[in-house]
Amino acid sequence: MTAFNAFADNIYYADSDRANLYLGGGAEPTSTQSLAYLLRNDILTTVEDERAEVKYLLKEVNKKANGETIVVGGDGLDMDEITGLSKTANVAMKKYLDLVPPSELTGKSALVLFYLMNSCVH
Repeated sequence: MTAFNAFADNIYYADSDRANLYLGGGAEPTSTQSLAYLLRNDILTTVEDERAEVKYLLKEVNKKANGETIVVGGDGLDMDEITGLSKTANVAMKKYLDLVPPSELTGKSALVLFYLMNSCVH
């Protein structure tokens, strides 16, 4: 998520003076920028929730490492939470990437987005 965070911190101001005003609290973001910011926060929160769920699932698997059979679903490990979180993060990431202006699809930004689209959105 470091790559995503580095990219998402850019709020898409072509005019560097306006970008500096925004960062200093002196310019209003557009509705698209506000939506992108909300989606960014949703993605980061959901990924943190996924990490916590994976940690929990690994703990449960380790409890049963003494030769017990690990069952997924039914009376076994419930995968609904992690599956739901993954779907939520993927939908939000797709919506976020759809908002990225074409002018941002150059240089390092394009490489970051290529990585994100190929590793995060399925």
